[in-house]
Amino acid sequence: MKSRLALTLLPTLALTLLIGQITDRTTGQPLGGVRVTLESGGHQLHAKTGADGMFRFANVEPGVRTLRYSSADVPPQSSTVTVHGARQRLALTACSTTLDYSCGGDGGG
Repeated sequence: MKSRLALTLLPTLALTLLIGQITDRTTGQPLGGVRVTLESGGHQLHAKTGADGMFRFANVEPGVRTLRYSSADVPPQSSTVTVHGARQRLALTACSTTLDYSCGGDGGG
C-alpha cells in the first residue's frame, strides 16, 4: 500500500527589508544618531541612524506605516510610507537644529 502525502500551501506574508537614510533638509548632510521608530502591525520597531544617516528594519509587514524620528538636534518629525516588496529604500529629509537654523522646532519634515 502506497502512502499519500498531502501538502497544504499556506499563503505567506511577504516581509520587507526597509533601508533608509535621513539627511538634513537644507544641507543634504547625513544625520547620525537619530532615533527612528516604525509603527508596524500594532507594534513598534526601533533603530538608530549611523554616522552615514542610514537605518534599517527587517521583516516589516506590507502596508501603510508611520515612521517617527528625532534626536537631540532633530525635533520630532514623522513620515508616512507604504511598505511593499522584498527590499525597499527610503530617502528622508529632516530639519536639524545643528545644520539648519531655520527649522526652529516647527516639527516639519
